[in-house]
Amino acid sequence: MMFVLLVFAGCQRGTATYQMAESPREVVPNAEKFAEQVTKQSKHYKAEDWQNTIEQFVAMSKNYYEFKPSMSLEEQMKFDEARMQFMSAIATNGNEDLVSQVKQEYGKIFQ
Repeated sequence: MMFVLLVFAGCQRGTATYQMAESPREVVPNAEKFAEQVTKQSKHYKAEDWQNTIEQFVAMSKNYYEFKPSMSLEEQMKFDEARMQFMSAIATNGNEDLVSQVKQEYGKIFQ
């Protein structure tokens, strides 16, 4: 019975969720976790899942922008690595329209 539960738990899918950071030190670990979730789960995403994921990406980016002045250059570079991992998942499992949408939304945040 335990084996069945473990297999079932491993099969659960859903949209990746970004955990909002409450301090500059939480931004990178939370972004890395989010990017990893997207990388693992996105091959199963439907259009609605992608929209939810993009909303989470926007929230993550705004959270980063809020704490960026308090973050070290190394932390900022690690955030960029997580952001690029996210973009890679979209390019691999999404489509060009999603890539364009994410770039447009990301650009709005930093204007």
